[in-house]
Amino acid sequence: MSIQLLNIVLYSYDRRRRVVNLNAGAVSVITGASKTGKSALIDIVDYCLGSLECRVPEGPIRRSVSWFGLRLQLMNGQAFIARRCPGGRASSEDCFVEVGAAVEIPSYETLRQTTNTQGLGSLVSGWSGIVDNLHEPPPGQTRLPLAANVRHALAFCFQPQDEIIRRQQLFHGAGDNFFAQALKDTLPYFLGAVDDDYVRKRERLRLIRERLRSCERKLGEVAALRGGGTSKADALLAQARDVGLSSASPDSWEATVAALRAVASTPLANLEVTASDNTEFARLSEERARLLAEQRRLTDEIDAVRAFETDGLGFSREATEQRARLKSIGLFDAAPADQHCPLCSQPLDSTEASPGIDQVKETLVSLSSRLDSASRATPQIERAVGELETRLQAARQRVATNRANLEAIRTSDERFAKARDDATRRVHVVGRISLYLESLPELPDTRALEQEAEDLRAQARALEAELSDERVRERLDSITSILAERMTRWARALGLEHSRFPLRLDLKNLTIVADTADGPVAMARMGSGENWVGYHLIAHLALHQWFATRSRPVPRFLFLDQPSQIYFPPEKDSDGWVEMVSDDDRAALSRMFQLVFEAVEEVAPGFQVIVTEHADLNETWYQAAVSERWRGGLKLVPEDWPRQQ
Repeated sequence: MSIQLLNIVLYSYDRRRRVVNLNAGAVSVITGASKTGKSALIDIVDYCLGSLECRVPEGPIRRSVSWFGLRLQLMNGQAFIARRCPGGRASSEDCFVEVGAAVEIPSYETLRQTTNTQGLGSLVSGWSGIVDNLHEPPPGQTRLPLAANVRHALAFCFQPQDEIIRRQQLFHGAGDNFFAQALKDTLPYFLGAVDDDYVRKRERLRLIRERLRSCERKLGEVAALRGGGTSKADALLAQARDVGLSSASPDSWEATVAALRAVASTPLANLEVTASDNTEFARLSEERARLLAEQRRLTDEIDAVRAFETDGLGFSREATEQRARLKSIGLFDAAPADQHCPLCSQPLDSTEASPGIDQVKETLVSLSSRLDSASRATPQIERAVGELETRLQAARQRVATNRANLEAIRTSDERFAKARDDATRRVHVVGRISLYLESLPELPDTRALEQEAEDLRAQARALEAELSDERVRERLDSITSILAERMTRWARALGLEHSRFPLRLDLKNLTIVADTADGPVAMARMGSGENWVGYHLIAHLALHQWFATRSRPVPRFLFLDQPSQIYFPPEKDSDGWVEMVSDDDRAALSRMFQLVFEAVEEVAPGFQVIVTEHADLNETWYQAAVSERWRGGLKLVPEDWPRQQ
């Protein structure tokens, strides 16, 4: 068994003790009237188990009690925990712990601080069986990783009076949104969907990944020494295959290098090509050069003649105009040869020497002769240009013929050119392969390292599958299916609403859901307090049976406060209350308690239920479980205990 409660102990300021005895592995009933301290027991137990705040109500208990204590039954041995009552403060760090095979309730004088709340929480978590665990939120979530501890587990152990009847809340403390999220994150661990080796496996996965990274780093270094790794060797071999130097297709770098060495060591065959000696091609090339030179020369001569012709035409136009002007000298053949102007008969200045008529005539004769010569030369120039253009056209025709002959030779020699290109490519590829092989260093055999890396990858994949969210969801589905069958059976035995439909735990919303024909119905949408209390009971009983049978790390007790309140409110408390309730309610209450007793008995001694009740059923099995009856002035804290001022 995990943690169960043997005694609840209170110490007064005058060193007296108040001991409440409980039944381990069975049902313990503490019955009594209102305002006797029954509901404070949950807060006392919670405080002794490491709560950061003492929630014991202000009043006689906090003023009269100096220390609260618990004697616990552990898996191996017993323990006693005591915490100083904080009085008017929220909490106290004074914690006393004693552990042994069998521990007696210590006296007041021995109580002292031996640890603090943090140390106490670690101890109680260890006694509960909680091992190292860690929940990592899904990617994209902002909340931090969370380790389950006993404070999360105790959410399944307490059902205070105001929570057992609450339809919106199934678990203790789940009204706080942050704590509710923590419960959702830790439930897979407490249920066993995440096994106890989860953290160990995660650590093993981390180590495997580190080793794998080391192997891959070494392989990467070798690949870098290979000069680009297998890809470069494969590329060179592919080029060798492309030019016909190899047909190998190896599947490893070593085999690829071996194939490259074979290519490099194979001598290239001489290129056997019966080609012409290229004399005709050379002759035609020389002829082409000569023809092109002749063509350029003829073009230059034509241009020169055309320029001469242009100049001659310009001279003729100018000479013709001058001759026309000089011909007017014929008007003055009979004029006297004195110093008078022949036009206006005015006397001329003797200082202005003018050419004589004879001189003008002489010039006119010379100019006419030269103009006649130029006119006679024009037809000869035209004939010369025509002859040159004829020779130029012939030269162009010979160039075209030469070009056609050269193209014919080049076309006929195409296969020889291709052969030369192939040979050149082969030589180029062999040269690159030789250079690559010469640059290769002496590399170690990496086959063992590659095999180790592959084995590590397989181990990592297996662990990742075990730790995957999908595997956890599959396990949760199986567990909730088993719990659903149990809850549905018990709900029908209690006659709860919607019990004719399958029931299940909704772990996402921390509630119970009935899967009806019209859709799922959550507990918050179900009516009546009887149903809410009933669903709280069947959910917690089913969970604790699972915790007990699967040895899950949850304290093995369930504290129920006033489950009969729906039938017997506190204001109706009296010694004859049973006679005041209807037969149907009395029967329903009896069925409810019988279910509790049967659920505990099925897994005894692995489960303990403590019930604080107004009810005091006249049933033998019920009366046998009553450990305390607080009526007639008997209370949790005796009236005569001194109170701290």
